[in-house]
Amino acid sequence: MVSQVAWLSFDQTQQQRTQLFLNALSDQGTVDELGTGNIRDLISNVLFPGHTVLHTRAKYLLFLPRDFSRLASKTVDALVDEGKKAEGRRIKTLRQRYEAEGLRNRGIIGYTTGSETKQLPSGSYWGLLRQLGVYRGTGSLWDYYRDLATHNAALAQRSILHSEEDDEQRAPSGLWAEYPNESPKYDGFSLSPDEAQWLQERFLDSDDSPEEERSLTTWLLEKGGKDSDREWISGLAYVWEHPLTDQFPARTAEVMWLGCDVDQLLFGARILYNYLCAHHRPDKGEAREALLDRYKNAMSEWRSEIDKDPPRPTLLTELDQWGQGRLGTIQASPAARLRWRTTLHFAQRWQQLVTSSADLLVDPNAHEHIAYRERTLKPGRARLAKPYDRLQGWGGDSGYSRLDYNWSPAARILDDIHLGLGTPRVEVVREDAAATEVNA
Repeated sequence: MVSQVAWLSFDQTQQQRTQLFLNALSDQGTVDELGTGNIRDLISNVLFPGHTVLHTRAKYLLFLPRDFSRLASKTVDALVDEGKKAEGRRIKTLRQRYEAEGLRNRGIIGYTTGSETKQLPSGSYWGLLRQLGVYRGTGSLWDYYRDLATHNAALAQRSILHSEEDDEQRAPSGLWAEYPNESPKYDGFSLSPDEAQWLQERFLDSDDSPEEERSLTTWLLEKGGKDSDREWISGLAYVWEHPLTDQFPARTAEVMWLGCDVDQLLFGARILYNYLCAHHRPDKGEAREALLDRYKNAMSEWRSEIDKDPPRPTLLTELDQWGQGRLGTIQASPAARLRWRTTLHFAQRWQQLVTSSADLLVDPNAHEHIAYRERTLKPGRARLAKPYDRLQGWGGDSGYSRLDYNWSPAARILDDIHLGLGTPRVEVVREDAAATEVNA
């Protein structure tokens, strides 16, 4: 059987959900072996709404409207091709700008494969463009191509005496917010003060939540500028390391700390999953032994942290109460609610095992809990299923990381904007897990 994904005639909300789903599938960094991604996604969307791990730099929010408002083709297929070429030219220009400075560290989407990359910036950023009101139309990128094709075809039928301005601004009036002019001197990802202020305003205007429920994105942007009395703290690994967490919007901060505590608990399950994969790897040898040592040490460190600061007994009850409310707010489907319940049951049983087990690495109940969860999520594809053929040559670190709830991509975009605004900044330099502050 061949699996296919096709575009259907969805409403605006359904289109956005589908695009986020496809983005997640295309992102090779998204590994959710134990099915707790719904916790991550619900919390991320409160702290940093619209951000995904596919986002790299803030200026894509200007590159895309500038490039896509000029598309002139008259059919959808031709516009798709023209759009890909425009993004390919932008990739080439960025490569030339940064080729001497290390492309991998600059956030260039498609720096190796150009316009043939699986996820072009337009697909990655379209949801955020809509959320910020940069793109004012409705629907997906495909809908934009369709509407623009109709507009361009009608424009072509007009008199040969049409004004030159029509050629310069192809997109229908009102589809794009009025954006700053591009600087004559190409400066790559750097934002001019006007560009940074424009993006700051787009983010602030997009958040109409009550003060205590505002996103951390907008709170961290609100007082940005060269005369700000609030410094921009650059280089934090997690947003809860920020020195002003006590000033964060109160309800949003509660969700942030809830996410921090839940991840602390569930990280042990991810360690055990990877340990079991290494343990059952059929090809014995030094690589397997190195992986076993890695996860044994990780489990020992995690256990010490948990013993020092045990998760409160009510943690998962608090999570469920908040999560159920959030699912109601976003009008989640029955399937999403069912996934939430099964995820919560997995987490509850895990917390029981953490409390009762002397050594999770040798506890058969803990082993079966992890293996059963994977088999349920991935029938026929689970690694922890006899005869363990899928573990032949397994390289380790599947979903083995702490969650930052999309702080990393949000911080990169915020950093770009604050640099453009000239916000006073403090850079946190992390060396061997120790952090030192350097005034910049």
